[in-house]
Amino acid sequence: MRIDNLLNDITARFAEAGIESPRLDCEVLAAHALDIEKYKLITDSFRNLTPDEIKKIEKMVKRRLSFEPVAYITGIKEFYSLDFIVNKHVLIPRPETELLVDMGIYWASMHASVLDLCTGSGAVAIALKHSRRDLEMYASDISADALKVAKKNASIINGGGGIKFIKGDLFEPFRGKRFDVIISNPPYVSPEEAESLKKELSFEPEIALFAPEKGRGIISKIISEAGDYLNEKGILLLEIGSSQGPFVTEMGEETGYTVSILNDYSGLPRVATLKKNF
Repeated sequence: MRIDNLLNDITARFAEAGIESPRLDCEVLAAHALDIEKYKLITDSFRNLTPDEIKKIEKMVKRRLSFEPVAYITGIKEFYSLDFIVNKHVLIPRPETELLVDMGIYWASMHASVLDLCTGSGAVAIALKHSRRDLEMYASDISADALKVAKKNASIINGGGGIKFIKGDLFEPFRGKRFDVIISNPPYVSPEEAESLKKELSFEPEIALFAPEKGRGIISKIISEAGDYLNEKGILLLEIGSSQGPFVTEMGEETGYTVSILNDYSGLPRVATLKKNF
């Protein structure tokens, strides 16, 4: 079978299954299976595939038809123009989280000490360090499996140095230490929403997605405790759910912060900036 014919067939099967981006997913998986750049699918579209090549592609197609995310099938996800290793132990980095990195780059002064809580794959910390080599970067996660992935990504992308990875529950490992910037993309989805979410999310680690108190539990804990770990005039940066702006603003101001909420590139509230005033 020719490449173009197989791609058309897979695209139709993905569309029929209800996959949102059937052609793109098809091309990404085929290019990965064939170990070629995506443009080669067009330039070599009339090439006949070998039985082994078809078998390799179809194995990935079967996984996608079960709604397993493309990033877990390929093992790679691009974030901030960097390729990150991802697996079932870490949340897949989202494009909207790039705004959190932008804000970290903006607010961190030269040689600032920065802590990334709930680092997962290490995407935020590694992207920050890649852009700002001057930063003193720390990253933590409660999951030892996630930290293994983060360390591997740091080794590949940044040469392994410059980020101190520490296992622990939020601020627990950092008692007595203070930072200029604390940044986090914490779990913030309400468990009650689980059944209404996309099927793909069922493959991602629940510990990285869901938080108690209707998704507010981890954010509340970070806001209430961060002041003890921030230097004077320190900055807390949080990715939040699109409906959580009013709650974060109210709690942040009650705690003593000046709060502002920045919309992502889709126009949805995404990053909360809390400036310490106490």
